[in-house]
Amino acid sequence: MSTDAPVDLRAALRQLNQEVGVPMDQLVRTVEQALALAYKRQFGSEGFVQARLDPEQGGLVMTATRTAEDGSQTVTELPVDDFRRSAAYTARKAVLGLLRGIERQQAQQAFSQRYGELASGLVDRIDQQGAVHVDLGHIEGVMGVEDQMPAETPVPGRPISFVILEGRQPAGQRTPVVRISRAHRLFLQRMLEAEVPEVGAGLVEIKAIAREAGLRTKVAVASNDSGVDPVGACVGPKGVRHRSLLEDLPGEHVDIVAWSEEPERFVAAALGPAPVSGVELDPDTRTARVLVPKDHLSLAIGRDGQNARLAAKLTGWRVDIHAEASP
Repeated sequence: MSTDAPVDLRAALRQLNQEVGVPMDQLVRTVEQALALAYKRQFGSEGFVQARLDPEQGGLVMTATRTAEDGSQTVTELPVDDFRRSAAYTARKAVLGLLRGIERQQAQQAFSQRYGELASGLVDRIDQQGAVHVDLGHIEGVMGVEDQMPAETPVPGRPISFVILEGRQPAGQRTPVVRISRAHRLFLQRMLEAEVPEVGAGLVEIKAIAREAGLRTKVAVASNDSGVDPVGACVGPKGVRHRSLLEDLPGEHVDIVAWSEEPERFVAAALGPAPVSGVELDPDTRTARVLVPKDHLSLAIGRDGQNARLAAKLTGWRVDIHAEASP
């Protein structure tokens, strides 16, 4: 038995096809699947229930296919008169769900093209695994534990800044999400670009970053203008820019060091604030043997070797630190 589907459904399908660009066959297939599922749930029909919808004429046909033990199949047309009202509701719900899915996919693609961009959003919730979920409009941003700052606890309802990394489809989840991060070194780089006009304008260039999020970071900067001090520009008058940067990096210390084409000078600067007496390079093993005053040895190495470790990451040289011999 067939009957006419509501006129507004036909019009809605045509409108969506024209305005949103969703192919008509995709719209029809989505509605048919939803109608078949709703019919079986409502009437408990046996067999494999299928719906066929003609968007031009508005005809709706419901069938049930039963398979016998010998493998033969029987197709029965099902009554739809009592299903008409719920069919309209089910169809509209299915189309809206399809549109939301398309919007999320489009949002995912848009965010994927914004890799490394500084952004902000409101914290929505924190799940049982400790991941922070952020409302980004049509899509959700997810900041896993590995992308968070260890010393901070995001609060639902409050804004949070981050960098966009990638759109992805988590296993077992229907909706795509965007991976966001505050622990990535790009987050600190974008913060510097926003905080220091000379960096944003290209007068000061960030050459390298070595970061242990929430603990310590070393940033090497160079000037593209002989009249601009790169370290001074990043620190700011009386350290105002540096302090402003640290306000959004709770518990993290940031060293701004001068980059140099001369490895000896660069390694010495990277070990700051410890003073360096001399640097000897072994290009074959790419090792820098560094001499520091005896009373500054622990400062050069840092707690748990952190200062030396970050200096090595920043410069690309293995740093071997030794105390100067007593006179």
